[in-house]
Amino acid sequence: MAAEWQPELRTLRYFVCVAEEKSLTKAATRLHIAQPALSRQIRGLELDLGLDLFLRTSRGVELTEAGGILLRRAYVILNQIQQTHHDVTAHATSPRGVVTIGMPPTPGEFIGPPLLARMKERFPEIELRFLEGFSGELERRINNNEISLAVMHDPAPRENIKVTPMLVEPLCVVGPPGSLTQAAYDFADAVRLPLILPSRPNFLRILIDDQAQRFGLAINDVQRSDGVWHLKSLVRFGHGYTILTYGAVLSEVQQGTLEAAPIRNPQIDWTLCVAMRTDQGQKQALTVVEEEVRDIVAGLVERGIWR
Repeated sequence: MAAEWQPELRTLRYFVCVAEEKSLTKAATRLHIAQPALSRQIRGLELDLGLDLFLRTSRGVELTEAGGILLRRAYVILNQIQQTHHDVTAHATSPRGVVTIGMPPTPGEFIGPPLLARMKERFPEIELRFLEGFSGELERRINNNEISLAVMHDPAPRENIKVTPMLVEPLCVVGPPGSLTQAAYDFADAVRLPLILPSRPNFLRILIDDQAQRFGLAINDVQRSDGVWHLKSLVRFGHGYTILTYGAVLSEVQQGTLEAAPIRNPQIDWTLCVAMRTDQGQKQALTVVEEEVRDIVAGLVERGIWR
């Protein structure tokens, strides 16, 4: 039976730093330690594992395949340790501590600034940290306990995740200004347009594909783009149309750089939710932040900004 591997966290941090800097010299400077000491730590880690983590070159170091695997795992481990510290500090008699909240790009644009202002004014002992990501990535991170809260669309049901719906958004056809000839589009007409769409396993793409399959429709996807800002830019410059929620193009519609028309027959809804792990639900800091997020979204809907 192989001996259990029990690396020191300090050694993992050293390894991550060397991998990021691709140089023992630069990593030693960043870590404020002598290079020979850092080299011994890395070599000791390699000996413990019985394999090389780096390829030494004249330009510095490059990760081996094994080193790449360890780097990905090390990021998860270190994030979980940091999040554990945040969770412990957030569990107090008064709301305090660090709360890491993940949000997709556009909802984050409208939720983040007022949320930070409220925390500074009402709960100055809560430190917010923001992480941007799409719903699938945020679901993985909250399930792995890497973030405290997540604003996401239609997360899959999980016993360990508490999900609170905030807003039901119908999908819309999105195009450049003046390009949409109808106030609303049937879904069959929408998927015949030259569409720029993300690839699977993007949650939105799965939703669109499932609806098209249900009605026996072919999707005219002429271009793939897996970044929302790139996708919107391509549409803005006339390379095609896309299908998004109204909230995803809220800024652009207000600025007149894109326009959106709802999809009807059938209407396809996508629910925006706030989620947290069920084992974190009693922590006052998380509860406070969740309530403020919900209140901000409700206010945007009430004022007709988000619909």
